[in-house]
Amino acid sequence: MVDNNELILVIGQSGAGRTTVIHILDDQGFDTLDNVPVHLIPRVAPRELIDKPLALGLDIRSKSFSLQNLTKEIDNWKASSKSRVVILFLECNLDILIKRFSLTRRPHPVLGENNLELSIMRELKLIAPLREKADFVLDTSNTSPNEIRLRLGSIFPLAKNRSIQIVLQSFSFRTGSPSGIDMVFDCRFLKNPNWEDGLKDLNGTDAEVKDYLNKDESWAPFYKSLIEMLSTIIPAFEREGKSYLSIGLGCTGGQHRSVFVADQICNHLLKENFNVKVLHTILQK
Repeated sequence: MVDNNELILVIGQSGAGRTTVIHILDDQGFDTLDNVPVHLIPRVAPRELIDKPLALGLDIRSKSFSLQNLTKEIDNWKASSKSRVVILFLECNLDILIKRFSLTRRPHPVLGENNLELSIMRELKLIAPLREKADFVLDTSNTSPNEIRLRLGSIFPLAKNRSIQIVLQSFSFRTGSPSGIDMVFDCRFLKNPNWEDGLKDLNGTDAEVKDYLNKDESWAPFYKSLIEMLSTIIPAFEREGKSYLSIGLGCTGGQHRSVFVADQICNHLLKENFNVKVLHTILQK
């Protein structure tokens, strides 16, 4: 959960959509600056962010960019400020990055390679440690700007209270598990409404589908076990200072079972006053 006294550093692979993300955050009420060289962070980020959180898009093309320099500037900023630093890492698969650079005809910022694929791989190796340090990883490979906006709205809503931000995301195993998910639960053991008359064209938010799945003898024990586990690990993550927890719920088509389970878990966590959002990947597409 983001409050007004927070610095968001947006970094990742070139071509993965950093500028798009910065524009979206600007629309959501953040103060934003893009293409910021690392050595200028102390100059552009005041010690206390009072009115709005600040999002900075970091440019690896700067001569001052290095993992050592970035870590140093983050540590310095933390030492002189009560504000919190959140790292958002953007990534994209190789084929799509190659296509994007080919369409724009722009040179890749990592020099010294005559081959675009080698430049992309070299950059990824350079910034890979930042992915491990990131608070959230966003894969933009097959996402429209609107889908990125929805995801960012779930991750970085403006609010004054501080608590762990939980994002429940339903998805289809046909398209693969979303990137950046902390834990994934497979819901395909539940009976599939897709094969029942009158339920195929509905989804997990419809009353008929809910009634069908509630009658599955496997649902009640699974729900009980999952709630008990979450009631243990969420407070534990909060105590460890984790800001975000992303949970994936998957089924075959991402339309019935995973949507139902995500909504049921969300409803329970809301009643327990947790800060939780739900994102239905397939339905929102």
